[in-house]
Amino acid sequence: MENNNGKGIFYGVIGVATLVVAIIGATFAYFTATATNDNTIAGNAATVGLELAVEKVTTAASGDLIPLDQESPADEAQLPLALKATQSCIDDNGNTVCQVYKITVTNNGNSTAVLSGTLTITGATFQNLRWTTLDDATTYTDGAINEISTTQLEDSISLTGSGSQEYFIAIWIEETGGKQNDTDKGSFTGTVSFNTAGGDGVTATFS
Repeated sequence: MENNNGKGIFYGVIGVATLVVAIIGATFAYFTATATNDNTIAGNAATVGLELAVEKVTTAASGDLIPLDQESPADEAQLPLALKATQSCIDDNGNTVCQVYKITVTNNGNSTAVLSGTLTITGATFQNLRWTTLDDATTYTDGAINEISTTQLEDSISLTGSGSQEYFIAIWIEETGGKQNDTDKGSFTGTVSFNTAGGDGVTATFS
């Protein structure tokens, strides 16, 4: 009798521990929609003297992206609040809700170069990934909200010799109000390209 009771208590403890682990795992899976890494690649086009670099500037934001509610009940956009937080792109619960990247194109040549730029963001397992241009690393005014696609970043810009131009973009997952494990997961890739009218140019990628 004593042995049987001991076994019952043992299996009961194991059962409770298993249930706790299962609950924790389910909760974690619901709130962590996707993961990204911090890799950036700089490009260089020696023939036209162009240099392009992409850098993630939200150093405090790392790990999995949590969906961001773009509109609050009072219709106040949440993206500006996320960007201006003490730790940019970190919400009140310590979750990462966006990533900010700085794009820098430089003309290392002696002559003025007229360039157009595009940004392509791809992610086969994302349905609600969004991005927009920013005024700077922590300021969003009225940039268009774009879905993952190829979008014109710069129509035409003239860079003098040794001149450079910076762009800032924010990327986040739009909150749908439901479970997003299956619709927004994995990783995304961004490709930035700047080209002259003659087709010469430079490309950099990030993910």
